[in-house]
Amino acid sequence: MNNRIDRQVLGVVVGVLALLIAFVFNIPAISYAVTLVLVVLAFLQPKTGIYLLFVYFPARALLTEVAPSLKLLGDLLIIAAFLRIVWDQRNNWKSIFQFEKFEWAFIAFVALGAIASLLNDVSIGAIVFQIRAFVITFLLIYIVKRLRITKDDIRLFLWITFAMAMVIVLQAFIEKLSMRSAWMPEKWINRQLSPGNASRIYGVLNNPNVLSVYLTIAAILTIYLKRMMKPANWANIVFYISLILLSGIWIMTYSRGTWIAVAIGLSLYVLYTRKWKFAVKVALVLALSFGAVVLPTTYAAQWIKQNTEIGNFERTGEVEEGPVVGAVEADRLRETISASTLEKSLTTGRLYVVVKGFEVYKDYPIIGSGFGTFGDSATKSYLSPIYADYGILTNIYADNQYIEIIAQNGTVGVILFAIFLLGMLWFFWKKRHVTPVAIPLVVSLIAIFWCGLVYNIWEDKTFTLYYYTLTGAFIAFVRAKEQSNDSPHN
Repeated sequence: MNNRIDRQVLGVVVGVLALLIAFVFNIPAISYAVTLVLVVLAFLQPKTGIYLLFVYFPARALLTEVAPSLKLLGDLLIIAAFLRIVWDQRNNWKSIFQFEKFEWAFIAFVALGAIASLLNDVSIGAIVFQIRAFVITFLLIYIVKRLRITKDDIRLFLWITFAMAMVIVLQAFIEKLSMRSAWMPEKWINRQLSPGNASRIYGVLNNPNVLSVYLTIAAILTIYLKRMMKPANWANIVFYISLILLSGIWIMTYSRGTWIAVAIGLSLYVLYTRKWKFAVKVALVLALSFGAVVLPTTYAAQWIKQNTEIGNFERTGEVEEGPVVGAVEADRLRETISASTLEKSLTTGRLYVVVKGFEVYKDYPIIGSGFGTFGDSATKSYLSPIYADYGILTNIYADNQYIEIIAQNGTVGVILFAIFLLGMLWFFWKKRHVTPVAIPLVVSLIAIFWCGLVYNIWEDKTFTLYYYTLTGAFIAFVRAKEQSNDSPHN
């Protein structure tokens, strides 16, 4: 590695140690000091600040549960890096406002949502909250595509992701075998889960669906790391073992939406590239993870529960919100199509949300009811001004990005968001002959389109952190390659 990368590695190590100090001591003054130091570091070295995001955001739920004063660190790191990029372009103001077409569509979508909110008496706090939910990680496209991305940068990014994923996998095993009684904050330990969700691994991210999406990304990037490193035989074995362990935890999240998304993306990738051996390797890893990880861990957890006092206590914390969906491990897929699950979905679950969403859309068909009014992140923290009109519970969450946008942003918003999504897809597809990375991004985005039906996926900070960073890096790489090809010296 060169001196620049060495400095970035040192910055990441210092940043991680600082986060650990704030986490262990849980003293607000220390957390604020750590935040200040890391934000200054992100302004001075934007790449280092971005690397730290791949440690912070996957661990954010845990970090902020123990040390709430770290809550704004991720946002401030991004803002600091953004301000540095803007500052560096101060002598070329035109470059500051250079965006891809799909970026302009997204900016217009956010502006429309804010205007609709103001027209429908949504509080300023709720509007800012939701704009932040959509925009803060979106800034990473702006930042990263203006950085000079090297192979060393990519390698360091992959290693950070791999290391963080292995830490999260280790904690997940402890969670499963301790029946959620160890290596977790007291509030999480004491939480009362529904029978179906009690069998799922929540992990450091404190949500099985979010954990599943994160592990999917980590697995894909681990494969790329392995290819980039071209490791010796013994290292190859280490990578495969890591993938098997990671896949085992991925299965034990029992996240059906993510399973379907992966099946869609993998099928499209194999059909386009005709890399049948890759499909066989993935199937083999999943089979090994099920036989060597999932079954032994599940049986071990059952034995521990029946024969020891570990995790055997009455939990008196908060009761899990929302409908009980799913059952124990073997029944979870069957429950997906059962009559009882359908009935619950119609009365309090996803179908109920869709029905209510269209009711809102009928009343606000042009530009919608605005941010902070229906099923978005803001409505979890602020009271929606329209819920009482539709008999909706105050804490309803859409778990469906599309119905949220249909209700909140109306026909115009749907068109703008469609231009954003399809614009990205077309951009990747056009560049498929420039770099082989384009096709994985195309099939991944199509799989993500599915995720939008079952998650508010574009508000998930961990997912958008990775997706927008990779999009920015892709744009930077393609531009550099095209400029190189256009050079008169070539």
